Amino acid sequence: MPETSDNRKVYSLQEISLGIRRAIQRALPDYYWVKAEIAKLNFYPQSGHCYPDLVEKHNGLVKAQIRANIWAGNFNKINKKFKTVTGGPLKDGLKILFLAKVNYHEHYGLSLNILDVEPSFTLGEMAREKQLTINRLQEEGLWDKNKKQVLPLLPKRIAVISVETSKGYSDFKNVLEKNSFHYHFSLSLFPALLQGDGAVRSLSAQLNAIASRSGEFDVVAIIRGGGGDVGLNAYDNYQLAKAVALCPLPVITGIGHSTNLTVVQMVAFANKITPTEAGHFLIQQFHNFAVRLEGAEVKITRYAREMLMAEKQSFSQQVKMFSVHAHNLFDRYKSQWVYLVKRLEQSESGMLSKANEQLANVALHLKYHPIRKVQQERQKLENVQKLLGLYAEQHLQKAKGRVKLSEGKINLMKPENVLKKGYSISLVDGKVLRTAKKAVPGQKMITRLYDGEIESIIEKNDKD
Repeated sequence: MPETSDNRKVYSLQEISLGIRRAIQRALPDYYWVKAEIAKLNFYPQSGHCYPDLVEKHNGLVKAQIRANIWAGNFNKINKKFKTVTGGPLKDGLKILFLAKVNYHEHYGLSLNILDVEPSFTLGEMAREKQLTINRLQEEGLWDKNKKQVLPLLPKRIAVISVETSKGYSDFKNVLEKNSFHYHFSLSLFPALLQGDGAVRSLSAQLNAIASRSGEFDVVAIIRGGGGDVGLNAYDNYQLAKAVALCPLPVITGIGHSTNLTVVQMVAFANKITPTEAGHFLIQQFHNFAVRLEGAEVKITRYAREMLMAEKQSFSQQVKMFSVHAHNLFDRYKSQWVYLVKRLEQSESGMLSKANEQLANVALHLKYHPIRKVQQERQKLENVQKLLGLYAEQHLQKAKGRVKLSEGKINLMKPENVLKKGYSISLVDGKVLRTAKKAVPGQKMITRLYDGEIESIIEKNDKD
């Protein structure tokens, strides 16, 4: 009962909690079917209990949130049924339809006690989200983008997205490496999570890593073993499917699921039911090329034989024609040769006498020609000597005249001859006085004439 204090009713926390509990029991007394998304499963293996955090989202925003519980005995039964129907267990991120009762506990607060889960609802939600992904890819023009990639003639460099310990990867590797035709393949493993919460992020990251090194590979193979629908729901994710569609290399899927294709399988260049079939698909490309090579070999061999036969026939005909032409030419030139021999015999005596006459003329010319040549050169030398004497005498006379003329000019320029003409030289302190400006009154000045010197004192200097 509440206490009274200062005319106010005061309730304890327990009383309020019990009131809330009774109010909820009266307002929500039944069991209700509820749909929500498991934000986090919160399963505890030691106790076997499960405490899911449930949310409702709209356009990515959380509109409601509540805690739930599934007790151990009930959880095992629910999870087993869910696995049987969907092929996978309850986990984070799934949308479920469940039967629950609303509970309120004084210590643990409000929660939903889940009694049953309808697996078909989860499958329907997955199918709805899958269709939304398909519609979006088609609207964005990405649906058949990877299918338009060109598969190399011999796809031998393979980037494999898988797990090294996966049986699917082991089967795929054995098919390629142990093929009886000894075709050689180069496998590069890009490890990734193949299912679960991190699968989308892990697979997309490896696809992007391969795309950045696309020049090193011919094809991408996504390899995984079998699994149920829930285990494959990551392959219906829009982001992962988009990464496959935009991959610059052809993507081959072998994820071990044949009944209900995922979106990734639909948008990939080629989808094979199992990793083994994916390996055989690549081997078949080598077979196709081998068939083409064999066909080309047959055609080339047949064509070579036909050409050889044709060339043999042509060569045989040319040999026959050559033989005929050779005989004809031999006969024609043989008659010409006989005619030339006769001509040579007839003209031999005349040509010999003519050659003797030419030889005698040459000998006579060689005997007298050098004597005439020496006489001519001697006469030329004498003429040159005479001309040199005349030229030397003329130059000597001209040189003597120039010398006499220079002597006369030099005599005229002698100081004594200049002084004889009435000129004089004035000296002050032994230096020639060249300008009146340097004549200082009172200095002694010597004036030199033709026949002597006059000594005087400078009294006045008229500089003007």
